Amino acid sequence: MTSAGSLQHRGIRLELGIFLASFAVLFLELLLTRVFSVTMFHHFAFFAIALAMTGLGVGGLVLTLWPERFSRERLPVLAAVSALGFALATVLVVSLAFHLPVSLQLRDTGFRNALLVFGLAVVPFVAAGLILALLLTHYPERVARLYGWDLLGAALACALVAPATTLLGAPTAVLAGAGVGALSGAVLAHSVPHLRRACLLVVALLALLAGTNAVWGFYDVRVAKGRPQLPALVTRWNAYSRVEVNGTPQDLVTPREPFGFGYSSTLPDVATRELFLRYDADALTQITGFDGDLDQLAYLGYDVTSAPYHMRRFERVLVLGAGGGRDVLTALALGSGPVTAVEVNPLTIALMRGRFGEFSGGLYTSRPDVEVVRDDGRNFVRRAGERYDLIQASLVDTWAASAAGAYALVDNNLYTVEAFREYLRRLTDDGVLAFSRWYLHPPVEMMRLLVLAQEALRLEVGGNPADHILVVRTRPTVALPPLATALITRAPLEEAELARLRAWAERMEFAVSYDPGLVTSDRDPLLARILAPDAAALVDSVPYDLSLVTDDRPFFFDRVPLVPWALHRMGLPARAAGRGRLTIGGQTLLASLIVALVATGVLVLLPVVPRLRRRGVDGGAAVPLRRATWWIVFFLGIGLGYITVEVVAIHRLNLYLGNPTYALAVVLATLLAASGLGSMAQGRWLAHWSPAAAALAVVVALVAYHFAFPPAMDATLGGSAVAKIAVSVATIAPVGFLMGMPFPRGLSAVAGLSSRMVSWSWAVNAAASVFGSVCAVLVSMTAGFGTAMLVGIGAYGLAVGAARLAR
Repeated sequence: MTSAGSLQHRGIRLELGIFLASFAVLFLELLLTRVFSVTMFHHFAFFAIALAMTGLGVGGLVLTLWPERFSRERLPVLAAVSALGFALATVLVVSLAFHLPVSLQLRDTGFRNALLVFGLAVVPFVAAGLILALLLTHYPERVARLYGWDLLGAALACALVAPATTLLGAPTAVLAGAGVGALSGAVLAHSVPHLRRACLLVVALLALLAGTNAVWGFYDVRVAKGRPQLPALVTRWNAYSRVEVNGTPQDLVTPREPFGFGYSSTLPDVATRELFLRYDADALTQITGFDGDLDQLAYLGYDVTSAPYHMRRFERVLVLGAGGGRDVLTALALGSGPVTAVEVNPLTIALMRGRFGEFSGGLYTSRPDVEVVRDDGRNFVRRAGERYDLIQASLVDTWAASAAGAYALVDNNLYTVEAFREYLRRLTDDGVLAFSRWYLHPPVEMMRLLVLAQEALRLEVGGNPADHILVVRTRPTVALPPLATALITRAPLEEAELARLRAWAERMEFAVSYDPGLVTSDRDPLLARILAPDAAALVDSVPYDLSLVTDDRPFFFDRVPLVPWALHRMGLPARAAGRGRLTIGGQTLLASLIVALVATGVLVLLPVVPRLRRRGVDGGAAVPLRRATWWIVFFLGIGLGYITVEVVAIHRLNLYLGNPTYALAVVLATLLAASGLGSMAQGRWLAHWSPAAAALAVVVALVAYHFAFPPAMDATLGGSAVAKIAVSVATIAPVGFLMGMPFPRGLSAVAGLSSRMVSWSWAVNAAASVFGSVCAVLVSMTAGFGTAMLVGIGAYGLAVGAARLAR
């Protein structure tokens, strides 16, 4: 009885230890996407995923290369030391990210700082990877339950990271996550009292630091985007972004010259109170001091974003991405309204209703002509029951890398053909759609926006789309780039409206870049050509991507696609867009691909296969090279397939639920939790299944999901958030349940060959996740998420064949 009880208690400790370690790993991984998005740029947040997977794989690699140093008897000591290393390295690397300047131009100091942060960011994941690999390698008889608890810990991290970031702030949440990692060491070091006490001491210290940091903020961002932090009246974090209101107490009462990117050079001398609402130390909007007197805001009509209000007055106005309310005030000051203001970030609304409610004149709280809705703009338009005379979106971007968005790099569902068709459907018969974008040379963003508008008008309205569009812009200055507003009307523009717009633009000294009824010296020939019947010739000839952006490939800001760019550099046939220069996002994806290839090569090839063939390894028989190779292909296949399905599912659910936080919690948490339960169920009731059978079941489930989910999504688009979450869970959970089975079945099979094969398989699976996370995004950006899903299904199909050949 005592022996059985002892074994049971040891099993509980092992399962709790791997649960806590896995929780800490994914919790930190998701928090790093937030931290890197603030301290560096949203593109670099994608590195957090690759770094985490690489580190986990290196932990397994170390165990594979030097198994004699990592025996089962030493596991409590090794786990405790690794857990302490994880906790301390986490605190150190995030502190460096808070203090080291990394600018957008990675040269000299900035480049060295980026390498230092990225290099050290691998260390905590190596330590955690070693813990996980030790447990799975030395307890093969428990692999199904251990892997199940591993996934359940990760699922809980996905569910808690958003509320933890909101309640504690990302820096304090990092300290808490590091404490959980140290706690896993205390659990696993039960038989080594001094190490157990050391782990508990670190847990207590980190808990104390987290509590005091929540009050005093000594562990926080000091340098962001290569620049010291500006003075802030308030700073808040959530899963969307870090929101700060820049300014001093004096700015609350002192008027100054208004700041804006779209003001006319004829702006009269006026003074107003303004604060700057900044997201992730980059994206900027204003909170305007407002005392209720709209006449004092007449200067807003000198901004190019006010263009639609100089056509006519609008009774029902919808503002997407309302931010600090500047567009709302513009509508009211120029005689339009009432206004429905849609803002996705709850922190912005909370600040406007709370701390800065009085400063903003109760704009979001007490005005009967303003309704504020917390929602994603696209999701609101899709569900809206009424039609609007004007829908406006000024420089609405989703640059911030939410924990979900980091998996999909820079997808944006606001700028797709399907989105523009939905906007047009929500307009009244003579309604107007106003979008403001930067107007650089060449004006790629505006050209691509007009391509979308033209296609949506052709499908929804008919006639000649060029008769429905006018573009007006500021003139370039030394300090500011040009900003343009495109007016897209459901009915053809009338001559009287055109005359009013031309007269206003002339008074403002703006340039009319496209006018359907008049050719002037300001007319941009590129816009004229993109709106001409033979626009396809231009799209096919320019060195940047002007192809249609769809919900399946929603990468509006991907100016030069990586695949055509690479093909062109290799002298192979490629689209003309490949001749352009890669944007920083493309460069980040290329760097990630190179890192992924190197990491995959090292993790797969470094363990010299002949060493596994020697007799006497773990007292087992030789492992034939061909058999070992097929098992490695199996683990590569299921790793690549799992991460690809994650990426695609997150995108689909982000679009469906209209909320990246929901997408993260629902997709990852449901997928991982269901996989954990599937792993446990397989170990208990389906142990007779072969690895090939488990992988084949996943293939069948994924094919069903791939074809069944879109109709279910379309049928429930207008449902409540609760209903759509229920549909999402109901469709993902069965797939996730089956996806949790191939890995433990494979580990059980290779455990009978060699313990080194177990740790190597763990490393290979992590390598496949590194490579797969990059490839899934690359395939999605090139051919669409539907194609990426087929790649994921194909990867599981490859695993089926490899498992059969390995037997």
